[in-house]
Amino acid sequence: MDAPDLIVVGERVALGPLRRDLAVTYGRWVNAPDVREGLLNLGIDTPETAETWVDEQVKKGVERPPSAANFTIYDRSDDAPVGTIGLFDISYVHSSAELGIALGERRGQGLGTEAVRLVLEWAFRTLGLHNVILGALAWNEGGLRAYERAGFRRIGIRRGGATSRGERTDVVLMDAIPDDLA
Repeated sequence: MDAPDLIVVGERVALGPLRRDLAVTYGRWVNAPDVREGLLNLGIDTPETAETWVDEQVKKGVERPPSAANFTIYDRSDDAPVGTIGLFDISYVHSSAELGIALGERRGQGLGTEAVRLVLEWAFRTLGLHNVILGALAWNEGGLRAYERAGFRRIGIRRGGATSRGERTDVVLMDAIPDDLA
């Protein structure tokens, strides 16, 4: 695998563009039970659907203005791809977007927290956004703590807003603004 093109570089992680040659890897991550149970997406990825997703996301990122910005997360210790993260539903009228992350490898090491922080900084400084929101499953306390460490604050609960692990579960709504990163 070629060395990744890096757009945003942090201490332990770096963010680069989505890569079509990693589509099968992205799909494998999304299909992994320990990743899937934390996502709001209930579909099953195949190599074809993963490639289609990459193609669609790349198109959204080159629109003028872009309606999405998606990245591959790399562990800087060895340049291994470990997940994806992105902003979607970008609204320049409202200076807002939603954030989504799927960490497929090396969870529990702080890599996802740093990736979220880097995307927030990029959203506020590069895109000029003012508010980024996300929804996290209420049972995912580790994820909720990681989002808070990255700068998000809890703003509400969507009661019974998702199905996970075969049961209805609340969705914790969180957002971040530039002042939260100060």
